[in-house]
Amino acid sequence: MKLKLLIGSLKKVIQHSLFWIAVLFFYAFFFAVKDSDLWISTKFSLALMPVTIATTYTFSSVIIPRYLSTRRYFLLGLYSFYTLVISASLLIFSAFYGYLLTFGLEWGGSYPVSKGLAFIFFAVYLVIALGCGLSLTKSYFKTLNNNEELKNTLLENELQLKIQELQYLKMQIHPHFLFNTLNTIYGLALTKKDSAPGIILKLADLLDYILYETQKNKVLLRREIQHLEDYIELEKIRFGDRLYTEIAIAEFPPNIEIPPMLFLPFLENSFKHGKASEGILEIEMTLQIIENQLIFFLKNSIPKQKEILDRNSGIGLENIRKRLAYSYGENYNLNIEKGTDFFTISLRIPINNQ
Repeated sequence: MKLKLLIGSLKKVIQHSLFWIAVLFFYAFFFAVKDSDLWISTKFSLALMPVTIATTYTFSSVIIPRYLSTRRYFLLGLYSFYTLVISASLLIFSAFYGYLLTFGLEWGGSYPVSKGLAFIFFAVYLVIALGCGLSLTKSYFKTLNNNEELKNTLLENELQLKIQELQYLKMQIHPHFLFNTLNTIYGLALTKKDSAPGIILKLADLLDYILYETQKNKVLLRREIQHLEDYIELEKIRFGDRLYTEIAIAEFPPNIEIPPMLFLPFLENSFKHGKASEGILEIEMTLQIIENQLIFFLKNSIPKQKEILDRNSGIGLENIRKRLAYSYGENYNLNIEKGTDFFTISLRIPINNQ
């Protein structure tokens, strides 16, 4: 860090030194126009350099940052006037000193002062204006660069917060999902069903999906469908004759991608909250593409008791809404309806087959 600061300071010193050497050459040739000797003009220019340098840095390093940048225009005008008066006085003294430095007390021929003080003032204040202009330009672009870096930092922080929140929302789904699935296996273990090993394999596949696939932003639609079907098979074993399902899944291109665990929570809720008064749970699910939109429809029977849970405001569905907003912005449509006997969910999202 110290080495970087040292290199930066050295680079700045070199740049400023080169600028003032260029100014010295400008003065020398400027004052030597027509009738002055170049060597005489150079010695005279050396006498003007201290005033030029001091005035330039007074404006660029003190007056402009303190008063122009902060929009204190009265103090800007006041201190600029003071600086110009002092610099003009010193400039006259420097021109006289330059004359003495060059010739002593003898007139040695043509001399820059013979062109008039206005000629000298024009050259000096032109350089001062140029120096201040370069300083303002550099400051402007530095401010733009700092603002851009700050903007990028804020955007990066916001993105990280959204990623963390999205991961948190995904993690909220896992306990509910595992609880339901383990309950199914527990029921099979109690009855000592021969299907338990196959169910455990399905659960292992589902756990693999949860632990690894959900870390991705997108997964293949066929993977989500596979786990929807596996979950339904698990629930068929748990419910037995108390479950009636009607599943219609269309054929899809193999490369369509969606956010992971997008449809599965809806299906979980249907099995968790759905039940008919006759004791039969009816589940209807369709998945198809219409006009470049992926349409997921889910319908389940519900009990007629008044104390039925309002899933429209549940934590699970609220998480899904946030995830949909992160992934699709406003380019999705989620419609949830609760009737007397059935609860329906319809979701439309744009397909992505990149």
